[in-house]
Amino acid sequence: MNFIRLSFFSLLLFLSTQLQAQIAEEHFSYMDLFDLQMVSNPEISPDGKTIIYERHQFDVMTDRRLVNLWQISFDGENHYPITSGTQYYGNVSWSPQGDKFAYTSNHEGSNQLYVYWTASHTSAALTNFTESPSNISWSPDGSQLLFSKFVPESSKAVKANLPKPPPGAEWEQGADVIDKAVYRRDGGGYVQDGYRHLFVISAEGGTARQLTSGSHQFGSPSWAPDGKHILYTVNTADDAELDPNNEQIYQQNIRTGKIEQLTDERGPFYSPKISPNGDYIAYTGFKDDFVGYQLTELYLMNREAKEVQVLSEDFPQDISSITWAKDSKSIYFRYDEEGNSKVGNIDLNGKVTSIAKNLGSASIGRPYGGGSYSVSNKGRIAFSHVTTSTPSELAVVEGKLNSEPKLLTHLNQNLLTSKKTGKVEEFWVDSSVDDFKIQGWIMTPPDFDPSKTYPLILEIHGGPYTNYGSRFSPELQFMASKGYVVVYTNPRGSTSYGEDFAAYINHNYPSEDYNDLMDATDYVIDQGYVDTDNVFITGGSGGGVLTAWSIGKTDRFQAAVVAKPVINWYSFVLTADSSPFFSKYWFKDMPWESPEDYLKFSPISLVGNVKTPTMLLTGQQDYRTPMSETEQYYTALKLQGIDAVMVRIAGSGHGIAGKPSNLFRKVEYITNWFDKYKN
Repeated sequence: MNFIRLSFFSLLLFLSTQLQAQIAEEHFSYMDLFDLQMVSNPEISPDGKTIIYERHQFDVMTDRRLVNLWQISFDGENHYPITSGTQYYGNVSWSPQGDKFAYTSNHEGSNQLYVYWTASHTSAALTNFTESPSNISWSPDGSQLLFSKFVPESSKAVKANLPKPPPGAEWEQGADVIDKAVYRRDGGGYVQDGYRHLFVISAEGGTARQLTSGSHQFGSPSWAPDGKHILYTVNTADDAELDPNNEQIYQQNIRTGKIEQLTDERGPFYSPKISPNGDYIAYTGFKDDFVGYQLTELYLMNREAKEVQVLSEDFPQDISSITWAKDSKSIYFRYDEEGNSKVGNIDLNGKVTSIAKNLGSASIGRPYGGGSYSVSNKGRIAFSHVTTSTPSELAVVEGKLNSEPKLLTHLNQNLLTSKKTGKVEEFWVDSSVDDFKIQGWIMTPPDFDPSKTYPLILEIHGGPYTNYGSRFSPELQFMASKGYVVVYTNPRGSTSYGEDFAAYINHNYPSEDYNDLMDATDYVIDQGYVDTDNVFITGGSGGGVLTAWSIGKTDRFQAAVVAKPVINWYSFVLTADSSPFFSKYWFKDMPWESPEDYLKFSPISLVGNVKTPTMLLTGQQDYRTPMSETEQYYTALKLQGIDAVMVRIAGSGHGIAGKPSNLFRKVEYITNWFDKYKN
């Protein structure tokens, strides 16, 4: 009888295990990431009939992103690949005549510039550089290509005349000598001596000609309609490294070399574009008030009179990615509004029309803003489209008021119909501090039952001047698939709600953004399906700051994961990759001039209050929020006897989601830490 009972219970255990495994297989999980395909950077032909887009996916064998080019007609027909393989193809730019397009690729080794002829379906490399070309644009007659490229220079730092080792001796390698204020950049490592300059090359190949010179970084190149002049931006100050954010706009005759400065007020100014009729220059930027956030405006300059007006004066959102309409009567642009990335159009009187919404990027991380669009000569628009339940796909719209967008691709339909994902619901909550309203989203587990209760993760975005939104997020879906309700919000300091909302935290961060986060948490708990004994908190970068700040103010969370944080603003501004910017724009004084200001906003000042078990998680090569920030907090917690663990992600800078396996590690360590502290 006991044997029969044992066998029966063994059978039940076996069936239960099999059922759990089956349910887990149905949920969107780590390995499904390698089956996702995502659209990015669609480029529509001048006649509006053909679109070339990048198709992004991840290779399970190499743990990296692959990008190929696909072609499709505006009506959704004639859909086929132009390239294939396990390399990178991108940066597509159509010629004005629409008979060919340029792109870059590393499929033959280093990244080079190529041209593809649509009639013959053939391509050829135009360059054989050791440095990658970028910012590609065609001359109006299609005969030349303008681009930028890094030009190395010999270091002028101090030399050391040392004796040579005797034959057969093994001496240590030479020292690295650094004399730059900005000597390393996150994602790029230690900075090589040199500057980014502008070049032109014949569309049929040959030798590239360098157009700019000097010890400056040149960017945002574009052509004038006459094909004789180009525009670009550059900060020519002798101390540009220590005085960033002051790019000015210049015009240069590429035949005579004559240069004219077009802007002279304190910038920064970006992305100059001359109207097709040659009468105006549109550009973005703002007049610098030396604070962390200012609204990016759209400017319009009369080329002949040099008169300037702020075209977007009555528009409350940041403007980027500007493109002139072919008739020179309006300008297309990208903007974020209430967590949604959109395409707008503004006429020369400042009237704005919304053209498309739900732009999104080919991201596998958190639900940040992004996405891209392109416009044909007659106003047809192609853009990357995303929702909370679908990664980026290709969409088109006629570009007229109230035109309905049409999805041309459904790359992930089969995968997502076979997998259960977390559902996302938007909510708004009134601030307990003032009149601000806080927008947020709730992602519920795939098998959510509102009559049950679930553990909750409050996940906080970085930036801090950025936004979360209604966008598909594999990273948060992985958390939900582990059985968690995931809450994410846009507290004050976030963009897409107007200048007052974002600028509230200028020289004041963290501030009442903490209250916004707690208000959102309370709102979700009040819905009745949260297990109030199992509430957790995490966030990365600025979200790491706010996570550490929050657990210094409350012990309501069972456990916390502080990812890639700033813990001590004093040490941060002296070790981060953009120290001249952070010290100048995020604080009023240098750290040694007013250390009390740095300390009062530093989470380290509250560490003595912390009782929450805390994991620290940071990339080994993170130069944005360096590992030393993580180490300070970890040690401070340990000295107080707080249960703490430090996770150092190998092969990662600030962007941990850059490699799928590191994204998996991030989510797994976070959720396992929370699982450990569940009641």
